[in-house]
Amino acid sequence: MLTNTSSSSLPVQSSRSSGHAIVPFNVLETRNWDLLAAFSWMFHSDPLSALRDALRDFTSRQHILFAPSGQCAIAQILSLLPQKEVVIPAWICHQVKEAAEIAGKRVIYVDLARNSINATSEQYAEVARPGRILVAAHLFGVPTDIEAICELAKSRDCVTIEDAVPVFGGRLHGRPLGTFADFGIFSFQQSKRISAFRGGVIVVNNDKILDPAKLDSARVTPTVRAMPVAGLAMALAQNFATSPWIYRWLTLPMLPLRGALPALFRKMRPAQPATSHSSNEQMTAPRNQYYTREIHPYQAELVLRMLRRMDKIREHVVALANIYTEVFRDTPIETFLPPGSDAGGLMRFPIAFSGKNREELLRLAIKRGLYMKVLWSRPLPEESEYSRFPNAVWAARNLVLLPLYTALSAKAAELLALNVVDVERSMPEQQIS
Repeated sequence: MLTNTSSSSLPVQSSRSSGHAIVPFNVLETRNWDLLAAFSWMFHSDPLSALRDALRDFTSRQHILFAPSGQCAIAQILSLLPQKEVVIPAWICHQVKEAAEIAGKRVIYVDLARNSINATSEQYAEVARPGRILVAAHLFGVPTDIEAICELAKSRDCVTIEDAVPVFGGRLHGRPLGTFADFGIFSFQQSKRISAFRGGVIVVNNDKILDPAKLDSARVTPTVRAMPVAGLAMALAQNFATSPWIYRWLTLPMLPLRGALPALFRKMRPAQPATSHSSNEQMTAPRNQYYTREIHPYQAELVLRMLRRMDKIREHVVALANIYTEVFRDTPIETFLPPGSDAGGLMRFPIAFSGKNREELLRLAIKRGLYMKVLWSRPLPEESEYSRFPNAVWAARNLVLLPLYTALSAKAAELLALNVVDVERSMPEQQIS
């Protein structure tokens, strides 16, 4: 999305200044030096045990279990729980729904809260019936009211899973998010805050529900452990493509082709026979790295390196979020971080443009070199059910994400935000749903 024009990481005043910030939407926290230095795992006795101990210190929890990915971790938990129904937000990553279906569960949707990007305890209260599993998520790192959701679940005899994949490093009352529900989920997938190509973590906060040893050994499909060569190559390529000069002059002009090339490859692929799939029918776990590859010691060493600088990452993310918040204050651009909540776990900074056509606005932004990101353009329920989930539909049609990472300087973030304000002001009003 847009190139770091300054190396300073100190906060700056949000006064209007000339210039443009063209910086990538996502730059890995995993630097090339980290990628090379992690080969030191070969000289360490047990990097996986060292990572488990570090995460125990980080979460203050004893039972830390590894899984091939965050989505696989959710499927792994669900497959062992006897409950048949899982409640998830109507607007969330489709892989959460896929994990529930792999575990053979019936999915029930809950709408997002109004003027929020999360489902809160108020929405869960409508569907939290005894014997259901509630999956609560902190979308894009914006905290939901997880304490109230967990209290509701206890009073209704429900099990809770806290999807903390997008909020790694976030806190509530000084306590890490991911440690409130019966089970918490972290991920080291390529696009996440702590990137080690793939890999997931289960934090067991209530060992009375499932035996941690049984959960640790459970897998929804056979797995192996292998050096993540492809992931390493992709990380090196991404670091190259998002370096300032390369991004501005090579990567950015090619970004519009990102959707066209996969579509072309799909057309060239032989057609597969159509298969029907019932929402109550159990899916088979896909045979991809997110379900079949265990965390490798190289990845453990990589995560350990980033955990050592987690406090500095948090500080920088908070500073960037404060800059965005200040620039967008007193503008029509909507922000969604609840007052007083911790911004240190934000993975992206969500905004929306009230009364403006998002697609037209994004096209205008691209002309200025601002490649803003949109995710999950459709809610998960069938379109015929959209009327039941108006807030999820609104989020799918209106939300835009801005970058947050330590390579993004404070000055570049300010210029980025000011340019977003200029784009918004240049757009005519248009009533949209």
